Amino acid sequence: MNIKISTMRVALATAVLAVVSTLSSCGDIKANANTSGNGATQPDMLRFSVIPDWNKGKLAIDAKKLATMLSEKLGVEVRYSPSNDYTACVNGLIANKLDFVWLGGKTTCDAIDASKGSVHVLATRDIDLHFKSYFIGNADAVASGKVTTTTDLSAWQGKTADLRFTFGDVNSTSGHLMPRHFLVQAGIDPDKDFKSAAGYAQGGHSGTLKSVASGSVDCGALNFAYYDKAPAEEKAKAPILFTTPDYVDYAWAVHDRVGKDLIAKLQKALLGLDRSNPDEAAILDSWSAGAFLAAKDEQWHAIREVRDSLPKGFLTK
Repeated sequence: MNIKISTMRVALATAVLAVVSTLSSCGDIKANANTSGNGATQPDMLRFSVIPDWNKGKLAIDAKKLATMLSEKLGVEVRYSPSNDYTACVNGLIANKLDFVWLGGKTTCDAIDASKGSVHVLATRDIDLHFKSYFIGNADAVASGKVTTTTDLSAWQGKTADLRFTFGDVNSTSGHLMPRHFLVQAGIDPDKDFKSAAGYAQGGHSGTLKSVASGSVDCGALNFAYYDKAPAEEKAKAPILFTTPDYVDYAWAVHDRVGKDLIAKLQKALLGLDRSNPDEAAILDSWSAGAFLAAKDEQWHAIREVRDSLPKGFLTK
């Protein structure tokens, strides 16, 4: 009996040592796979997403083309992960589910603030340093004089009570935050001074354009770059009423955990997109960009000030 127990103990101890040895070996292999020559760790794969503010089907196609190009340039797999909304993009970056993200001005500030300084602007488009929004109106409403073009939004004071107005996504800089800011500056409360309390169109900027063009609402606000690329027949049904002053908007934002070396390579790849290369020109065109440029976090401070000027909790409703 004692001999059997002793034999069992020896067998059990041997099995445990074998498991420990195997686990240790696996750990070493994993560390070696993620360790660069200078001893710094870097991801085996980069995950990115894009705020869903235009047609999601086309967005996915464009993002996957970018992923393929970046994978080739960086020598690291780059994978696109679709996000359902703006907040998911920010949360994914903070929670280590994403490594870099294409964000709007407001969500760029949200990500930097939520990360406590671990997220930084990587690049922006040339157009984002002088971005703007269009206020557009339903063509029939314009023809009847119900809504009018203007160079000064304050001219609308006292004339909006019969108008149905829509913003884009509540977290959109160009479809909500800045249009709301300019309305308030002009003495118009968008939640009280329109016939229907200002809603939020589904489907991002395309949803806003469709709502106005169809006559579901009389007017709305959206991203100028999306509008400029829209079909001519759709724009004819929703002409421009007002163009806002310039502001800073979209950016690529990256988390520090990616590592300085890989961040530098990623930035170089984005800034180096060449219009003489048809594939790279197609990527720039899909992003409505002449080029991507280097930028600094501080350039988005004015957007943060506008965001913070709204009542607490307003942008989460």
